Amino acid sequence: MSTARLKIIGGRIGIANAFARMPFRFGVVTMEAAASATLELEVFVNGQPVLGYASDLLAYKWFDKRPEKTPADNVADLLWVIEEALTVASALSEGSVFSLWRQLDEEVDRRAVAAGFNRLGASFGVSMVERAVIDALGRATGQSFFDMVRNNAFGIEGGAVFPELAGLLPASILSEKPLERIALRHTVGLVDPIEAQDIASADRLDDGLPETLADYIEQDDLSYLKIKIAGDPASDMARLERIASVMERTGRTFALTLDGNEQYSRLEDFAALMDAIRRNPALGHFYQSILFVEQPLERSVALSAPLDPHALKTIGKPLLIDEADGWTRAFHEAIALGYHGVSHKNCKGVIRSLLNAMIAAERNRVAGQGTYFQSAEDLTCLPVVSLQADLAVVAALGITHVERNGHHYFRGLEHLPASEAEAALAAHPDLYRREGASIVTAINGGTLDIASLQVPGMGFACLPNLSQRTRAADWTFDSLNKSDAGHAGTGE
Repeated sequence: MSTARLKIIGGRIGIANAFARMPFRFGVVTMEAAASATLELEVFVNGQPVLGYASDLLAYKWFDKRPEKTPADNVADLLWVIEEALTVASALSEGSVFSLWRQLDEEVDRRAVAAGFNRLGASFGVSMVERAVIDALGRATGQSFFDMVRNNAFGIEGGAVFPELAGLLPASILSEKPLERIALRHTVGLVDPIEAQDIASADRLDDGLPETLADYIEQDDLSYLKIKIAGDPASDMARLERIASVMERTGRTFALTLDGNEQYSRLEDFAALMDAIRRNPALGHFYQSILFVEQPLERSVALSAPLDPHALKTIGKPLLIDEADGWTRAFHEAIALGYHGVSHKNCKGVIRSLLNAMIAAERNRVAGQGTYFQSAEDLTCLPVVSLQADLAVVAALGITHVERNGHHYFRGLEHLPASEAEAALAAHPDLYRREGASIVTAINGGTLDIASLQVPGMGFACLPNLSQRTRAADWTFDSLNKSDAGHAGTGE
């Protein structure tokens, strides 16, 4: 199939507020409400106009954790970087998805750094435009995301970025078909209740959905957990013992990942925690169940020097980068320092994830299968556009378990206009189900069924209506203080 030529015309951003059913710790703050940005992008594909969509939470205190920046500052920065990406993209000449992405990635990165933002935040702006372009291409050509990767519809030339990928096509990383089921890796957040006694009777939601870790394990039949740690050895150990106790009582086998949340400036300090876990009789099975550790080091030091071999040996589990994956070459650089993994998140970039998958596959030809790897992480992808686009990429990459918790912190699809929630259920009945008066994400035996995501575009057959969202210019951060989650304007 010949590579399509695309010209980005322009776009508009709609903002909607999503109110959490329970507070959750995101980065260095506890969040009770967040704004979600939906981008509608007009693109000419081989001369024909088509619309593409992308959506994501404007997650404060994750992209930029500097204490001098307020949550309102963070959201303003994220909106600014999307607008900058739109300005850059609209000035680009016609080209393939890959050529447009390379120019966009370089220029937005430059502008963000020059403006005092950071490279991870720059990636977010690029990724919003990139996803909408890919969605438009798929809709114009009738191809699913998997089909577009298999046919190299993006025109990716890996060797132009990483010489070791010269001659390799993205199809080389694909299985025969995309995954149709993905195991859900449930995140145990730092303020999440573990058992019923952790919730005061006055604070119980009693909304028909699970509230505690014990509830989720029992009701969703979970086999994978992601556990966040706070960086305080005493409180972390006590909390991990409680979590391990809940796991042991089920008699089930679990696979675990630990999220270090950038809580350490020295790897030796994190290694001491891992050594204490391994030596604790109550945590023996817990330690053995750990698959990998995500980003224990703060991003400013994570890639500053090779990882200490003695500390790595003490940790005994592979490390991956997440927040430190702020630019296109970050994973490549991290491998040279001793890391083995990198997280996929649509909010950091789709083509970046494809290139990272190709790097891992190429390195594993020598190092052995599974030595270098991608995980799938994104705490708060919400239905429809954000969640399904991310799952479509994960299904293509063949990552068999994925961090998901939007269904935990937010109540089903109630952040959407009712008409969009109903359309999602009709178009994707494997991924959603009706629960009383609500439409919620369907979890079956600890997995998400996602065969219906193989549709033209980025995995969603039903489209957002920007007329039911607030224009970015009219939205204010103060609107997140409203406690009525049912007010008009809650959306994607």
